[in-house]
Amino acid sequence: MGITLASEETRTVGIGALIMAIGAGMTSNLLFLAAFQFRVDWFLEPSGLIGGGATSAEFLRWASALDLVGYYLATGALAYVLWRRLRVRRPLIADLTTIAAISYTLAGGVGAAVLATTGPALMHEFAAAGPMHKTLIASQFAVLIEVVWRGIWQFLDAILLAIWWLGLGLLLSRDTVGLSRLSFVLSFCSGVGAMLNLLNFDLARDLLLGVVFTLWTTWWIWLLVIFIRSRGEPPDARYGHLTGH
Repeated sequence: MGITLASEETRTVGIGALIMAIGAGMTSNLLFLAAFQFRVDWFLEPSGLIGGGATSAEFLRWASALDLVGYYLATGALAYVLWRRLRVRRPLIADLTTIAAISYTLAGGVGAAVLATTGPALMHEFAAAGPMHKTLIASQFAVLIEVVWRGIWQFLDAILLAIWWLGLGLLLSRDTVGLSRLSFVLSFCSGVGAMLNLLNFDLARDLLLGVVFTLWTTWWIWLLVIFIRSRGEPPDARYGHLTGH
């Protein structure tokens, strides 16, 4: 079977989603580091960011907004593209794991949007408030962080990503062995990270998060290379099932 218009369109969307994920996602990570002023204690306890001041508040705003674009909206588009191209292999696995990916996009995206708008507002209010009101504002910010940062991003999202990567590992195992194995590793690390967060093993969780984000970036780049190299390949190309042939 030759390359269809649909396969060309989904390839283009996949490439665009991956470029958006890499660009916006990496920029978001740098802005989060700047918002936290590279302080390890704030990474271990993000609610301490409430006292970061106006500059940190604006870094948090744009870090969260780009996080929404790079890690959530782009992932939703990519999940759809991969579903279109891989469903023929094992429809049930493709459907269930894509549901997990879309759920991740919605849950984490809402969290990012809330943090981008509410977090900086609370930080600005804290800076301008008198001593009597600072405690209340700090408590509100701490609840926001616990819900978004710990509850959604580092627990629910981690479980949903683990399911998605597990499914992709199974779907890619026949041909794209290296990417399949990396997907399995990411699934395992994400699942372990969710459990560490649940058990309040903060340091181990945050160290594992660093590993996950490094491997995730590698995964993005690897998949992007596959999509780019697939242009013009014959129907029996090595990555035919992934490139839509």
